[in-house]
Amino acid sequence: MDTEEERLKGQAEIWEHMFAFVDSMALKCAVELGIPDIINSHGRPVTMSEIIDSLKTNTSSSLNADYLTRVMRLLVHKGLFTSQVHQENNQLVYDLTRSSRWLLKDSKFNLSPLVLFETSPATQKPWQYLGKCVQENGFPFESAHGCGIWDLL
Repeated sequence: MDTEEERLKGQAEIWEHMFAFVDSMALKCAVELGIPDIINSHGRPVTMSEIIDSLKTNTSSSLNADYLTRVMRLLVHKGLFTSQVHQENNQLVYDLTRSSRWLLKDSKFNLSPLVLFETSPATQKPWQYLGKCVQENGFPFESAHGCGIWDLL
């Protein structure tokens, strides 16, 4: 039966699929900024202020703390970091998870380069041609870049 509730659930599912790319872009942002390494360098959970202070010493540009807070909230929701209120100072602190430990630059098991590669514009662009290639029996990478992936590399 097609009730209003079922229609709205279907709409919500479509919205989730449309914006699933945001998860990847938030992950890319954390890797580009070195958030896992910043947390790891402290050896303990860190506050947003500590993350921002570390970023300010690594960059000369101004930071948007609100954006960073939203990115971290999403990544906590997705299980890439944890957050909890620190009992001593009542501040929210962030820590690594088993997933974010795979993003540490000095780790033997570092997936950061792969995250950056897979979220790069050159790697994302072929996905824009998937429908065309299904219709025309082509290859998305060739449609996007005019050559095969191995030719480009």
